[in-house]
Amino acid sequence: MTRKPPRRPVNIHQVAELAGVGIASVSRALSGQGSSAEMTERVLKAARKLGYTPNVLAQSLRLRATRSIGFVCSDITNPLLSAIVSGAESVLSGSGFSVLLTNSGGIPEKDAERIELLRQRQVDGLIILPAIENDRATLAALRATEVPVVVIDRELPRDLDVAYVLSDHYTGVGDAARHLLEGGHRRIGLAVGLDVRPSRERVRAVKDQARAFGAARGVIVDSGSLSDEHGERAMERFLAAKSPITAVILGGNQMLEGALRAVRRHGLKLGRDLSLVCCDDVPLSRLHDPAIATVMRDTGLLGQRAAEVLLEQIRERQPTAPVVLPTWFERRDSCRPLR
Repeated sequence: MTRKPPRRPVNIHQVAELAGVGIASVSRALSGQGSSAEMTERVLKAARKLGYTPNVLAQSLRLRATRSIGFVCSDITNPLLSAIVSGAESVLSGSGFSVLLTNSGGIPEKDAERIELLRQRQVDGLIILPAIENDRATLAALRATEVPVVVIDRELPRDLDVAYVLSDHYTGVGDAARHLLEGGHRRIGLAVGLDVRPSRERVRAVKDQARAFGAARGVIVDSGSLSDEHGERAMERFLAAKSPITAVILGGNQMLEGALRAVRRHGLKLGRDLSLVCCDDVPLSRLHDPAIATVMRDTGLLGQRAAEVLLEQIRERQPTAPVVLPTWFERRDSCRPLR
């Protein structure tokens, strides 16, 4: 049996010849830096036809770029953060970048470790959603980072050279609080996470709306970790208040299951005995009977915009105004006017 000789590898010169361009133009097109969309498409078409695969390691050494982006995520098990990562990856992969995802598990010290790890991997940029905003090690690691950084939903010290992509938590939660107050609720419990931007904005929104209705003293705030356990403890505290709480807002989907356990333990019916609002939509919110009213946002879009801002920073490294994306309140049967 005669064996076929091994196929000789296609080189960049053949791609350039088929595309009718110079070798430099092929290099730029394959690294995402083509001068025009038409030329880039011609080069990519020629590369696909010939089966040409660029030597990524050689490109990285030559261009001093790894075509990789580091992502520091606080809790990848949260569906909200999974959607953010997926949105960012869709944009970055389409631009020829790979994503190196790390998970700190919500532990501040690990945020700094993950940043340093990604720095050692020589990523071209960082997207980060840190657990807290004032961890010294994390801030020091960011100050030592020379590549562009985009921060999602946090406010860090002004001396840091970073870009921001944020959610407008104030509007969505404010609309939810106003809906409850218009329905006659004057005793509202608000469970939020630690002292980070989303929590501060949610507290400010509820208090501003309550003040406008003359019910500022009727707001009880319970802060803690965004967790199932915190949701249960906060709900128990609200239900044990001397003056009855008639409505509760949860500032995070991670608290919903625990809060519902407490509601069931007390034999209460949502929408009848207690009104409930949760932030960020999850399947449990829609499947529960009654469905849970929710402050919504497009978490996939949050990741996409973070990736787009980072790519702009990599190309131009110019100051960028914070990008603020909307939130909105979706009414569902868990919220009813006070009888």
